[in-house]
Amino acid sequence: MWVECSAADAAALELREGDLAEITTPRGAVRARVRISGIRDGVLFLPFHYGYWDADHAQRAGHDRAANELTPTDWDPVSKQPLFKTAAANLTRIADGLGVPAPAPTTTGSRPVGDHVPPTRGGHAATDTTRQPTQVETP
Repeated sequence: MWVECSAADAAALELREGDLAEITTPRGAVRARVRISGIRDGVLFLPFHYGYWDADHAQRAGHDRAANELTPTDWDPVSKQPLFKTAAANLTRIADGLGVPAPAPTTTGSRPVGDHVPPTRGGHAATDTTRQPTQVETP
């Protein structure tokens, strides 16, 4: 889990890459590491793929809540599309990142501003060990 903010917003809030921040809305709070990216000023991005949906389980397990729990439980009256994508939020620095970058990818839209974050590398755990089936020619 990470939160992206612009360089200007990070400077105004005295945030550095990898700092722990709290993102709050009227519905709750999430803590995530800061990624300073090329995102537009005044906008935050949190990937919704991370977190825990069950607040009771999350508290017992010591985890923060899922990003989608910060957004309204509402939908468009015509399309019935859920409005999980936007919410007014506040970003606050909680702790120093100690120079450790956010876990966000470095090769996508989450690419960090500047060159102080090492490129994303899969490492041994990302190695594909599957074998392709051998093709057998028939006469």
